Amino acid sequence: MNVRSLLSKTFSRKRASALECAESAFENQRYADAAALFRGLAESGSVAGQLRLAQLYEHGQGVLQSFVEAVRWYAEAARQGSVPAQARLGEIYLTGLTPPPTATASAAARLESDEARDSLLNSLFPRGLAVRQDPEQAAHWNRTAAHGGDSGAQARLGYQYATQLGVEQDLAAAEKWFTAAADRNDVSGQLGLGMLYSAAFGGEANYARAIEWFERAAEQHNATAKHCLALLLLQGGEVNRDEERARELLNQAAEAGQPAAMFHLGELYRLGQGVSPNATLAETWLRRAATRGHVKALLSMVLLFDHGPEPDANVAAIMCREAAELGDAEAQYWLGQFYLAGKGVPRDPMEAARWIGKAAERGFTAAYERLGALYAEGHGLPQDFQAAADWFNRAAVLGDAKALYHLGTLQMRGLGVARDPAAALSGYQDAAEKGSAAASLELGIIHAAGKNVPQDYKQAAKWYSRAAEQGLSEGLYNLAFLYLQGLGARQNIRRALELLEQAAAAGNADAALALHEQFTDSPYVVENASLAAQWLLRAAELGSTAAVARLAESLDRDDPGVPQESRVVELLANNAARGDTTAQATLALWYFEGKHGVKDPQLALQWFRRAAAGGNAFAQAWLGDAYAMGRGVDADPVQAAKWYERAALQGHGGATRVLTGLGVAAGEQPAEMARLFALWLSGAQRGDPTAQRVVGDFYQRGVGVERSTVEAEHWLGQAIAQGDTAAMVLLGGLILGNPDDAARFPHAVELFQQAAARGNVDAEYNLGVCLRRGLGVVPDRSQAERLYRSAARQDNESAQLALGDLIAESAVTESEWGDATHWYRLAAGRGNAAATARLAELEQRRSQPDAR
Repeated sequence: MNVRSLLSKTFSRKRASALECAESAFENQRYADAAALFRGLAESGSVAGQLRLAQLYEHGQGVLQSFVEAVRWYAEAARQGSVPAQARLGEIYLTGLTPPPTATASAAARLESDEARDSLLNSLFPRGLAVRQDPEQAAHWNRTAAHGGDSGAQARLGYQYATQLGVEQDLAAAEKWFTAAADRNDVSGQLGLGMLYSAAFGGEANYARAIEWFERAAEQHNATAKHCLALLLLQGGEVNRDEERARELLNQAAEAGQPAAMFHLGELYRLGQGVSPNATLAETWLRRAATRGHVKALLSMVLLFDHGPEPDANVAAIMCREAAELGDAEAQYWLGQFYLAGKGVPRDPMEAARWIGKAAERGFTAAYERLGALYAEGHGLPQDFQAAADWFNRAAVLGDAKALYHLGTLQMRGLGVARDPAAALSGYQDAAEKGSAAASLELGIIHAAGKNVPQDYKQAAKWYSRAAEQGLSEGLYNLAFLYLQGLGARQNIRRALELLEQAAAAGNADAALALHEQFTDSPYVVENASLAAQWLLRAAELGSTAAVARLAESLDRDDPGVPQESRVVELLANNAARGDTTAQATLALWYFEGKHGVKDPQLALQWFRRAAAGGNAFAQAWLGDAYAMGRGVDADPVQAAKWYERAALQGHGGATRVLTGLGVAAGEQPAEMARLFALWLSGAQRGDPTAQRVVGDFYQRGVGVERSTVEAEHWLGQAIAQGDTAAMVLLGGLILGNPDDAARFPHAVELFQQAAARGNVDAEYNLGVCLRRGLGVVPDRSQAERLYRSAARQDNESAQLALGDLIAESAVTESEWGDATHWYRLAAGRGNAAATARLAELEQRRSQPDAR
């Protein structure tokens, strides 16, 4: 025997002896001694020592816990061929290692080793209490251990191939490695095969084989396998549906602590699937799942408390917030809806928009459409049609019918996007085909009115029918009037009445009111006072404020068949309680005036405030009057101005005149006009287009603020972006008012054209001026006359004067003289001094011999 062989045997015996001592120390829980012995073995190259030392570092036994050190020694052993070390590395890199609950705050703070840390700190506290997930490294070590025969590594490698984690997806390879593990009776391999054959990873399903492998894993008491097997048994189809066994399996898995099983068991009891509905058991299991981090269980609890046998909106909102704050996008969307409706939380559109925005940012597609609607309505967010179009477009690309409908509406009106009726119609049709009843109804209206399409009542009837089939009673209502008048279909009075009755039965108050009108005064139906009274009452019960108002008028006339005053007041109060601001304002007026047996000024003020807070301009203006005159309240000019401002922002003429009058009455004193400007500016900054237009006008004229054409253009542009046609006219006028910038005149013409196309009379007149004078456009006298005449017929004083001038300058015939005289007289009758002077000049010209 040579010296080298002798030394080798000697070291081997010593190593074996040291290993026995180390193992003995470990078994006797003398971990510090064991660690010292294993360290010596590991540093001398012993695979068993390296493996043991890695385990001690991982669990913090006899050494300061360090996952990084554990991985280092596992790797040393793995490189020497230790299959258990390779397998453990594959497992660690697949999931990552995070600090255990027992880690101190100081230790947990050092999730990553930092070489720049002070050496003293490094010596006092353990380092490396985290190992990042690394799917590529996991695949390397799991593959190595799998080839070495480790069943756990085989199952993990199969999972990586199935889920494309660190490797390219390869379902055949996944099946190979799952099978290898399953053949060794590895429960993870059996579970993996069950999931593979149930198409959980994609590919084709083979439910018979899936059930076979789930059954084998379930026999080994695997809770996840029992859960998956239960879901297949509930699914039915190719699998024999067995609700009773599914419930038993879910119960076993849930008792074993499987959160998903707890969730589905709770759902069975909530929905009554295979069991009697049981809200108590549903809540029990859903709560258990939720406490284990199952977010969807929280959402089911929201449904349980929102729609269950004992609804509690407050609890539902709490559960929804908990799930939302955990980052669940669906919960964030629901919470936003709760805030919009004021369900379980105070009604708060801004908070609603915040949560719906979070859901949209996380990719919850239903939130795209809702967020777009909030931007379009300026509800909880500044009104922004471009942002609305962006969100609608995102949802429309995914096939959302509501978004397609809304996007079509923006395209039809040119709001936030270029006006494109053809694209809008296409979008409406796509939305209707995808189930949007609103789009079907809109298509019916478009074809009936001949808006951007040839008028076609047959097409209108088709789309109204589609809307009705899709559940929209307005489709029945509109279709009824086509039958009533014989438009697009043969006249059929009986069918029309049937459709109106169906719409009314579906809760359509307008249909009930229409039936009242048909039986009251109609060329198609014989008058029937009894039926008319019944339908009027039904319309009122369905929430029609107009119907209640007519009932009130009938009370004044003492008509037969009208309910008692108390019933009419009750119906109006019901509508008011449902949030109808018109009903609230009407009821308030009744209480204030003591009409129909009720008089209560304080209650009147309460209803006026509710209506005003809900946006009713009449109520807002009334409160302005009340505070201005001390009517039922202490006089308070500040409160008066506040309510006048809100009414004015909604276009209430009286409130606007009062606000403007504040400045006029003060001789337009700068301080007073500045205060008025500040009122409008606050509305403009909130996104109100009327206020933006008024602020732009104030800047243009230098009223209440220093004149600034830049600021004027900015605010008018903001209003125009929201479709304000009056702002288009003002901005066009502002551009034309600067003759040194004639290059922009064509833009002014475009603005006038857009506003005129939307029916703005001032825009028609201004566009006529541009065509007459060649401002930004080729002069066209005939088109100018056409526009002047259209505006003049709509009582535009300036157009009447301009049309008179245009005709008079070339008048020859008696008819032409008379036409010019007609328009001058209309303008003069409105107090236009220039028109009066023109009339005198015209008469003088006509009296001259050469005038003809």
